[in-house]
Amino acid sequence: MTSTDAKSVVLAYLKAIDERDAEAIGATLWEDAEFRIPGEHALAGSWVGMDEILNKFMLPLMELFSTEVPYTIEISQVVAEGDTVVLDCVARAASRSGLPYEANIVSVFTLQDGRIKAMREFFDTQYFVRTLFGND
Repeated sequence: MTSTDAKSVVLAYLKAIDERDAEAIGATLWEDAEFRIPGEHALAGSWVGMDEILNKFMLPLMELFSTEVPYTIEISQVVAEGDTVVLDCVARAASRSGLPYEANIVSVFTLQDGRIKAMREFFDTQYFVRTLFGND
């Protein structure tokens, strides 16, 4: 897979998230993909497989945000080399209580044969907990 192809897959994944299209998200992931989020909060951990990624990570995550303010991702930079893609972005939304949410995120994707095999995401977990769970 070329770096350009790998980058295109990650951008398709982000578009599917933006459009809340579970089928399109699934088309970018391997059935046994693994997502890892560091930290000590309710959504920290590792999820393996599309069912866990969608139902135990993505859906619970989206429930933390207001349905009245769009969840947007502004891409600052995408760097791809071979089967690795690094995404630097800013996620913007509002918490369920209405607090503005703006998080700088770096995600590292590993691709295999044209689909995402693994993702690790790095962000300020204290800010995440304070804004979305209302505590430090």
